[in-house]
Amino acid sequence: MLSFLLQASAQGPDQRFTFFVSTAVVASVVVFAAGVIVTLLRRSDRRRAEEEKLAALGTATARILHQIKNPLQTIVLHADILQDERIVSEAGQRREVCDAIVGESQRLVAMLEELSVYASGSRAKLTRTPVRLDQLVQQVAATEIRESAGTGVKVSVPALAEVVVLADTYYLRQVFENLVRNAREAMQGQADARLELRLERSGAAAEVRISDNGPGISQEKLETVFQPFVSSKAKGMGLGLAIVREIVEGHGGTIEAQSRPGEGTSFVVQLPLHGEGTPAVAA
Repeated sequence: MLSFLLQASAQGPDQRFTFFVSTAVVASVVVFAAGVIVTLLRRSDRRRAEEEKLAALGTATARILHQIKNPLQTIVLHADILQDERIVSEAGQRREVCDAIVGESQRLVAMLEELSVYASGSRAKLTRTPVRLDQLVQQVAATEIRESAGTGVKVSVPALAEVVVLADTYYLRQVFENLVRNAREAMQGQADARLELRLERSGAAAEVRISDNGPGISQEKLETVFQPFVSSKAKGMGLGLAIVREIVEGHGGTIEAQSRPGEGTSFVVQLPLHGEGTPAVAA
């Protein structure tokens, strides 16, 4: 290359001019071609991303329609039964049919509300104030203990660390109630079902651990539990844990699922402490 340039410099002015013009043209063509290639690659990436979004949207739409279709079919079926005079003339059967219609209607409303919450996002709605996290966890546990008489689940609450976090009480309560409900449903019909709620300090964070001794979750499913529209429940929309994660992250926290098949499951929520995390002592 050096010898080529030296040879070019030894030529006449016209030849040198032609050489430099040719070099500039070649360089411009190379730069232009590189720009075209980069543009095409970016366009291809955008098209691929758009295709992936459309595929995800199609999957989500199919799951939503499937979940909504089931209660609607039940409502239509039982409404049609009500037109049969032989059935409606019997009070007990008429009551069962009406109860089914009301129950499925309520289920449909709950699904739509869940979709609305997920679609609108909860982060923008959070109104955070200093909250005694131990008192909130205790309230959730107390409600579960009262209901455990009918479920057979043994609820235990070891000593709760007294900590303060900056939180929206309404949404944070939803997090713990959802996790407790999932644990209870996972152990449904299980003998010696146990549920534990624990609150401890972990460095500059408060750590809430909700554990059960249910069937557990496989590693493959564990990696997708927080993804929207993924559910192992026959009647589940698959948004509960996705909303839970969004609320926790909206509080600047993290949530993790730990489980092994046959050994139960734990959901661990970590939230940053407010101030030093210690409740103020009245003078």
